[in-house]
Amino acid sequence: MIRRRLLWALFTMGLLVVTFLLVRQHFVLDSGKLEYAISKELPLGSSKAQVVDFIEKRHPLFCDDLGSQVKARLSGRAGNMIYSKDVILIFKFDSAGKLISHSTKVYLGFV
Repeated sequence: MIRRRLLWALFTMGLLVVTFLLVRQHFVLDSGKLEYAISKELPLGSSKAQVVDFIEKRHPLFCDDLGSQVKARLSGRAGNMIYSKDVILIFKFDSAGKLISHSTKVYLGFV
């Protein structure tokens, strides 16, 4: 009887850990990974279409094309799963539509 309860408790704990890890992977917005992806996938000189495609793959709350710049807002959870996290991305383009710079602003708030 005790062994059965112990196995049930271990199974339940394992299931909770796996569930937490899957939820964390899906909802946590990691600024470091985002900056790394930008540096690898969007080198200077990238086209506006490449930038918009990059943003759209990350399901932004909004993505505005303002001519010489594209602004987007990504939303998720901070790494501790307590705070909400918004990342504002601003990509600037030259007159030929090629990427010349980008900036990132991170905002934390309570859930």
